Amino acid sequence: MSGGEVQEQKGGETLYGRLAERLRRDIDNGVFEANSMLASERELAISLGMSRETVRKALRLLEREGVVYSEQGRGTFVAPPAVREMARVLDGFTSDARRRGDEPGQIILAVDEMPASVAIAGVLKIEPRRPITRVKRIRTLNGRRIGTQESFLALPGSFPADDLRVAGSLYALIGERFSIHATEGLESVGSIAANADDAALLDIAVGAPLLLCERITLSERRQPFEYCEMRYVSSYRYTARINRSGPTRP
Repeated sequence: MSGGEVQEQKGGETLYGRLAERLRRDIDNGVFEANSMLASERELAISLGMSRETVRKALRLLEREGVVYSEQGRGTFVAPPAVREMARVLDGFTSDARRRGDEPGQIILAVDEMPASVAIAGVLKIEPRRPITRVKRIRTLNGRRIGTQESFLALPGSFPADDLRVAGSLYALIGERFSIHATEGLESVGSIAANADDAALLDIAVGAPLLLCERITLSERRQPFEYCEMRYVSSYRYTARINRSGPTRP
């Protein structure tokens, strides 16, 4: 551990983690309004008496969690409440696992471009054969493979797999790179028998039961930008929050 890293730790907790928690609490309590621009890294560092590196790490952590978002050349902004809430629900695998004392991880199998099939184009409301980005990953808990996720993304560009490895969160990377933020997910849950590919990737028997989750993710403009298929082994406990938006809905 470097000297700078030693100075940024106190009682086993990093200074940037404590700063992120402080800013998160202020944002949740309404100290900063939705879509308002935060002070620059330099200004925050001076006012808080911290290094710019500490401030930068705290802001990047909040961005990965969907609490803030950045726009290149402009600055860092507070995400609207709906975006913050859906970010916790939609991309909550990592945080949920850590709350339970588990160590989450990912194995990136593919990040590539492909023409949209008729079916996926219909779901994403784009023209068939338009180039889309496919991301396929194995999700792990404590080093054990518990499921696969395959996302098909309608984005204005693509990104290399190394960028996803560094970011850790797909939605955080998309928000930072393309200013597209997940705000709502339409999800269905069912079951399926593992095929040969599932068995090889998850080290299970062909025909073993899997939990199948299919999700369409919408941006803040209510445009679908992701279709994701998730397959989890039966021992993985999947939880989701369902919000009712009005009394007339079933």
